Amino acid sequence: MENKNNLHFFLGGNDLEMKTIKDLLEKQGVAYSDANLGWWNANVSSYEEEIKKVATEGKTPVIVELATEDDKGNPLMTLPDNTINIDHHNKNAGRSASILQICDLLGVEPTRRDLLVAANDVGMAKAMREMGATETEINKIRYQDRACQGITPEQEEQAIEALSSAKEIGGILFVTCEHSKTATILDRLDRDQYPDVFMYSRSDKEINFSGDGYICAKLVEKFPHPYNFSGGNGFGKKGEMAYWGGSYADVKEAAKFVIKENFEKQQDKTATPQMDVAALKALTDFKFEK
Repeated sequence: MENKNNLHFFLGGNDLEMKTIKDLLEKQGVAYSDANLGWWNANVSSYEEEIKKVATEGKTPVIVELATEDDKGNPLMTLPDNTINIDHHNKNAGRSASILQICDLLGVEPTRRDLLVAANDVGMAKAMREMGATETEINKIRYQDRACQGITPEQEEQAIEALSSAKEIGGILFVTCEHSKTATILDRLDRDQYPDVFMYSRSDKEINFSGDGYICAKLVEKFPHPYNFSGGNGFGKKGEMAYWGGSYADVKEAAKFVIKENFEKQQDKTATPQMDVAALKALTDFKFEK
């Protein structure tokens, strides 16, 4: 356990987990900086001078879900040697949720709400349900998370419209929406019925896949890019929940890749090469753009 008076936290993109972390730090009287970042611009360069200043004062900088490299893999800054990196995405996928890492760092026992927020961040409703959450708790946490992401009523309506034209192809549900607020889509699905969901946003060209952790890991290998994102406790594991996303891959190539990987994963079950070909043919009729 670190001496909390020697720590200074630098917070990443806004969501319910980050808000919960901020509340915890305030309750514990721990120093932090919050630049009110979004997921798309959450990187260490936003705090470069502050991080250096904290280190020169003899304190320990703690970066929370902040990218450290640019889109070519180059460091955004030279981090002090004593920097602590709290994250559970991309290279850090498989680690516990950031809120739990911070509780451990501070020597604080996580509350039930902390555990719910952690489960929500790595696997949303499914993960919360697996930890024994009630439907009331799940709905409350999901509502709070969407609110923290700044989701608007218009975006909620656009998600409903997008789901009306969604199509299941090769065991994957394909959804095209006007925005990339994927929670508005995933929260409206029965994930037991639709465990694998491929989502495309027309406005910012962002692709998101929520589903099998094995396929998510394969997507990272196939479409490497520092600004893509991935994670979840099931990352890299067949049959477990994880996610992958970004706006640096060709949507049609990513869609084909997901279908083929899904069929390869099921070769020991009921999938056949003929079904694979039929799914890829059906995909050509699916419209990602208007």
